[in-house]
Amino acid sequence: MYFMDRNVWAEYILSRRFHRPLFHRIRPQLYTKKRTLQPPQRSLSSSTLAVSGYQDSKRTPWRRFNSNPADVIEKHMLDWGHRTWGLVIYRCTYSSDADWEEFMSRLLYRLRSRLEHYYDGLDMLDSFQLTVMDDKARFDGANPDAIRGHFDEWAPAACEAEQGILPTDARYMCIARYGLCIMVDEEALRSVLAIPHEDLDTRSSTGFVILVHGRHHEMRAGIKECDEELEDDDFEPLNGCTREDVGWMRVCYDQAQLYACAHMNQSYEWQMEYRRPPEIGLYC
Repeated sequence: MYFMDRNVWAEYILSRRFHRPLFHRIRPQLYTKKRTLQPPQRSLSSSTLAVSGYQDSKRTPWRRFNSNPADVIEKHMLDWGHRTWGLVIYRCTYSSDADWEEFMSRLLYRLRSRLEHYYDGLDMLDSFQLTVMDDKARFDGANPDAIRGHFDEWAPAACEAEQGILPTDARYMCIARYGLCIMVDEEALRSVLAIPHEDLDTRSSTGFVILVHGRHHEMRAGIKECDEELEDDDFEPLNGCTREDVGWMRVCYDQAQLYACAHMNQSYEWQMEYRRPPEIGLYC
């Protein structure tokens, strides 16, 4: 049903050599190295730091802590006791294996590039866990609701297996890996492949992937229980949904992993970042 694609892609993202897509073909190689995180030296919680942003980044002292996702993700891992990070990717288009390989090359190239050149955070690749859901019979042409259904079945058991954290543990609700996932349909794939090769080292406002909120229904139920007013439902239908928040959004492809894992661990953070499609969010 799914596989952890650390074999096919690990050599590319974890190599200290800096390659650009199209000029380098990825060769399978098993990667097993794990980085041991040291206990935090400060008692200030990551949530307090993330909100205030007062502490300077340890990797990039000219930035605030909250402006360096490598610092923030590492602090989350230390505070909440999980060993790996990274959102699951659902492949929902099977028109071309070569195009999919090129898409993944670009996605991982930008992840590594941003960690290296913006955040001095290449060490965080040691704990990055790449998981790709690849099942043509089940996911080809699937919509976000179908992906959410599968993801919600996968996440609780995966968290226990990967992190040793039960879904009944409060920490489970604080880990983006088990609350959000990425899906790539044909339109998303084409948007990334349409970026000119010479522009791959710059920000793109057009290349996107789809970020799915796995706890969307729980969030809406919680709002109803609190008697808070839900959004209007007279918007243009998206997959039949006329609510403002449809539980998924398009986000810049090179921000989907880093920004979401650093700053979108709680439902209220989803609400802050949400942009209704076709608008593209996380352009920062």
